[in-house]
Amino acid sequence: MKNSLVLLLLSLFMFFMAGCSTSTVTLPPDTIAQIGAEINRFFTDLGNAMESNDVEQVIPFYTLPFEFTEPEGTSITITTTETLKMFIRETFMAGTVQEDSFQNLKITVVDEENVVVTVDEIWVQESEGSVYGGTDHLRITLAKVEGNWRIRKTELLGWD
Repeated sequence: MKNSLVLLLLSLFMFFMAGCSTSTVTLPPDTIAQIGAEINRFFTDLGNAMESNDVEQVIPFYTLPFEFTEPEGTSITITTTETLKMFIRETFMAGTVQEDSFQNLKITVVDEENVVVTVDEIWVQESEGSVYGGTDHLRITLAKVEGNWRIRKTELLGWD
């Protein structure tokens, strides 16, 4: 009984630390907590990959087809790795990335292989001697592909 209580408390702690906000399916609390922890780690690793300024390190965080949507609803779908590399270089790595972090994650678990995350991406880049930055408000759909979380869709909700 004591071990079950400790496991339950640990699962709940991980759940709240992971930032999981809702689940659209009924999954055990430890499964939700594990997914939340995986997603938090995913965004930490993505930020580190962005800060490497190497598109080859960023590509593995995406799956094809990948869809990107602007706030006004304009959307593009990318179906090749080369087009995705070009898109990342021109959109997310337009300058030298000095900082890229993800905060305020709100994770909605759709099922064990699909989540939707609303997140703030805080970034700083340098280009042609000028440093600029901001916060992008995003809704990112992740899918588990071959055991790893991958970005399937990014919606830019707004920015500061």
